[in-house]
Amino acid sequence: MYKIAICDNEMSVCSDLEENILSFFKDRSEECEVEVWNNSESLCREIADFDPEILFLEIEIREKNGVFVGKYIREILKNDRMSIVFISHNTSYAMELFHIHPYDFLVKPIGNKILCSTLIKILQLEESKREVFHYTYNKKGYSVLYSNIMYFSSSNKKVIIHRRDGGTESYYGKLKDLIDDLPFSFVCVGKSFIVNMKYIKSWKSNQVVLENDIQINIAQSRRLEFEKAIYEYASIG
Repeated sequence: MYKIAICDNEMSVCSDLEENILSFFKDRSEECEVEVWNNSESLCREIADFDPEILFLEIEIREKNGVFVGKYIREILKNDRMSIVFISHNTSYAMELFHIHPYDFLVKPIGNKILCSTLIKILQLEESKREVFHYTYNKKGYSVLYSNIMYFSSSNKKVIIHRRDGGTESYYGKLKDLIDDLPFSFVCVGKSFIVNMKYIKSWKSNQVVLENDIQINIAQSRRLEFEKAIYEYASIG
């Protein structure tokens, strides 16, 4: 069962979203629980207990705005799994939202076709989070969740898997044999590095900074490809 949260000042928006979301899941014969908040303070107090997969969040919500709530979820609760969909009449917040890694930004009024399309893509993303990377070392098979991999590197004919918890795993292989089979959130930034864009903290033309302030240089030959990939990822993930 999926859990979905809605936070908006406008009761009519909340009501329409809730009705359309429940209808969407009913048509798919899937269960869904929806909770609604009308102010950000109560949402921040209760969101961890409800722990939804998806949050529809008005940017200009009363008390603390949506940017504050998004940072609270990502930085204080340390929850980067939740798909945050910002909603608003105001479209001028794009740069402020980058570091929150929202899934999407929907402009009010939100048509049911747009809502359903967004939900379908998020559910596909949720499924991909459960996927695992398989490899073999010393004739024994191993696996690690893609969502737990921060980046891949290569050294001495080995591929090194760098996990989010700081641990590493390795096996004999080549990075170039990986990239075409990895989920869309992974991008090659050089001959020796493939990074998971999910964990990019900041970036500039020649370097990315991952969580834990890990710095990785972007090869000149990869910069245009990286910029295209990061903007595409930001638009859907």
